[in-house]
Amino acid sequence: MSISSPLTIPRTIHDAMLDHCRRDAPLEACGVLGGRGSAVLAFHPLRNAAASETRYSVDPLELVELARTLRDARTEIVAIYHSHPRWSARPSKVDLAENYHEGTPRIIVSLLTEPPEVRIWRFEGDSYSEIAWELV
Repeated sequence: MSISSPLTIPRTIHDAMLDHCRRDAPLEACGVLGGRGSAVLAFHPLRNAAASETRYSVDPLELVELARTLRDARTEIVAIYHSHPRWSARPSKVDLAENYHEGTPRIIVSLLTEPPEVRIWRFEGDSYSEIAWELV
């Protein structure tokens, strides 16, 4: 995805992602948005195997199943999302240290406000930059 292309998220997928984050609180929620290029086409909530309020991890078997689902739909991971139930929508030290998909946009949903704050970041090593997105 080009950095100059805003990530486009359908409102129904955006709302489903927020609902997932709210349901999993006070634990961090996590999941993947699938699509093509910068267009989000699908919502894939995942279980936080860490069952933590401050970090998330995904079961490797769940990732294998997700990879099959994306391949069968001829889509790819467009963004990875997770929630911050008690912090702002900025990357944490843990987020940066556990950056296993460098370059993939990271959506952080902060549950400190209602509606939740949603920001999207590109992680590059131990730094990050915010990227544009829009509801469609």
